[in-house]
Amino acid sequence: MDEKKQLKHNVTLKDRKLMDISGIINVEKFNDTEVILETSMGMLTIKGENMHMKKLNLDNGELTIDGTIKSYQYSELDVKQKGKGFLSKLLR
Repeated sequence: MDEKKQLKHNVTLKDRKLMDISGIINVEKFNDTEVILETSMGMLTIKGENMHMKKLNLDNGELTIDGTIKSYQYSELDVKQKGKGFLSKLLR
């Protein structure tokens, strides 16, 4: 079975200050205003302020973020497509 399908994915947000995420496959980007994750349910982008990685365990696929969470959004983009330019994505 594919690794992506084996990990159960959950997101828990507490008071927009603490976010627990499971089903993490890879952390693509992490800074204090934006986090981009590959999860078992697609790419997840989290935006906020003063975000810090409180806990990360890629073996178990778990991440905890603290800070001010402003939004989070899923996309179906495959990680392999991420490096391609905007025009090449449009013309495929």
